[in-house]
Formats: sequence, C-alpha cells, structure tokens
Amino acid sequence: MERRAKRPLFGMGIEELSELLESRSRALAAARWLYGQTPAPEALPESIPEVSWKVWRRVLDGRELSLPAVLARSASEDGTVKYGLGVEGGTVESVLIPGKGRSTVCVSSQVGCTRRCAFCATARLGFKRNLHRSEIVGQFLRARAEAPEGAPLRNVVFMGMGEPMDNLDEVLAAIEVLTQVPAPSLAAGHITVSTSGVLPGIRRFLAESRANLALSLNGSTDEQRERLMPQNKLWPIGALMEALREDASRRPPRFQFIEYVMFSGVNDADEDAHRLLELLRGVRARVNLIPHNRFEGSELRPPSPERMQRFRSIVHAGGVRCLARSSRGAEIDAACGQLALRNRAS
Repeated sequence: MERRAKRPLFGMGIEELSELLESRSRALAAARWLYGQTPAPEALPESIPEVSWKVWRRVLDGRELSLPAVLARSASEDGTVKYGLGVEGGTVESVLIPGKGRSTVCVSSQVGCTRRCAFCATARLGFKRNLHRSEIVGQFLRARAEAPEGAPLRNVVFMGMGEPMDNLDEVLAAIEVLTQVPAPSLAAGHITVSTSGVLPGIRRFLAESRANLALSLNGSTDEQRERLMPQNKLWPIGALMEALREDASRRPPRFQFIEYVMFSGVNDADEDAHRLLELLRGVRARVNLIPHNRFEGSELRPPSPERMQRFRSIVHAGGVRCLARSSRGAEIDAACGQLALRNRAS
C-alpha cells in the first residue's frame, strides 16, 4: 500500500487552524506555538498550552513540521547570507540581508522560472515546479533564526527564484500567514512582491493584497524591454503603467517600486532617463536603479557608477524619488539576478 505523504503544518493560517481545531482561541494558541518561536519548532510535542491533548491529536494526524533543509550556506563580508534549501524535487535559494535595526529576507516562489529574462541566471535553470506556501513561509522561518541581534527579521521581498505572479495562489496564502496575528505579525507594508510584468497576476494582486508591488521594468521603450524580457510582447510597458496608475488612486495607498536594472549601452542613456519620467506620469512609485550583476555566460555589462549617478540625478530632478542601489552579496552570487544554485562555502 502506498504511503500517504504527510501534510505540512507550516503554512497553515488562522482560518485553517480554526476549522481544524474547532475554535479560534485554540487556533491562536497553535499559531503562537508554530510561528512565535525562534528558532521555529522542528518536532511535534504531545500537547501545547491552551489546547487539550484530545484536540491536539487532530493536528498530529497526518501532519508534520517540515522546514526546508539547509543544504548549502554562503556568507559575504557585508553579512549577507545565501541559503540553498532542499525542497521536494529540487533546491531553491533565499538570501538574508541584515540592515540597520532590521533584516530582510529575499524568498523564492518557484523552483526555477518560466520567464526568460536575459539578465537573470535563474532563467537558465528552466522551470521545475511552484513552491507551496509552507516552503515559502519556511524560507522566512529559516532566515529569522539567523537574523543578527539588534536587527530582527522584519521585511520580506519576493525577489528570489521564480515569478511570483505565476504562483499567485501560494504567494498570497504565504503573505496571509506572514501577516497574521499573533504570529509572525509582519505588516503588509513590510512585504514586497516583485514581478517581471505578468499583467493578469498584477491586477489580481493589486485587488487582493495590501503588500507592496515592485515592477521590474528595465527599459524605457518596448523595443529595449523585449530584448531583455521577451514577455513584453504579451504585456507591453503601456499596459503595465496603466495598471499602476489605476492602483495609485486607491486608498489607503501602497508603495509601488520600479526596479530598473541598468546595462551599459542598452538602457542607461540620458534619453532613457527622460523617457522613464514620461512613463511614470500619474504613477506613484519610487525608482530603484540596480547595476547589472554579472554571472557566467552573460554578455551584458553594468554601467559605471558615474553613469548611474547621472541617470539618477535626471530622474530625481524630474520629481521622482530615485535611489541607486548597491549590490549586496554579489561575491557569493546572492545579488539580484544571480540566484542559480551556485554556492560558495562560508
């Protein structure tokens, strides 16, 4: 007889726990036990406070505590840590980024990716499968246990492997768990979901979630963007900008970010900066300029720091908040666009 796979407990939200335990108060107690401990529990006890042994047996039946296994770990001099985590059918990577007073974790949403962005190492891996909400939440719990003292894990960015809008059911479910009270209790405004521009997913996300949205734009014309991101033929820049404008009128407002990866001689000219300003009319967004992080086999090159600052000054002078971002963890292949299952031991 085939053995039935056990279902994961991590990833269960308050409503699901309430149905299982037939009581919201019991569900809150279970959530505190599941998500309120650092490090997260890795063994099921016979009972927990506020939940009787008889009722707790329902949780034990056919379920397990299963965090993704840490298969590899690389640390950079700036404190950035990259994890290779084992999941069913493959490996994914997540990145812990310590900051002043708080830390951020960059999580993956898929094993591989279907989108063929020219500047992303993950695209060369192909696509294997979507991650379950438990595997996404598990990345957060693993990173939270290693966040340095004085910089607790407070921010989550869906900027790792995969396109979140192609796995939106599980991404939204994971966000619901991460923001639930009493634990983990993250604010929706501290979660950012990045997309390469999958318009149907963007519209649904903006309607159903209060988390922040980051659009990976990377071009000031459709011709430029199609060279870098073939899917632009399906959802061109104009349609993406219109979706952001529609969201800008909603209340309460959310943060919108435009991620603009810069490539020497491709999208870094003064004319590109002026065109970007025109595209952003009516869009309430901050622009993050990111130098291309090179990886083996990539023919694209980053611009000089001086060129990036010139570009930033034009956008900023046009009334749009614009930051030139530094690349954290590049020496361990943990920076934007570099996640491709290459680990260097710490």
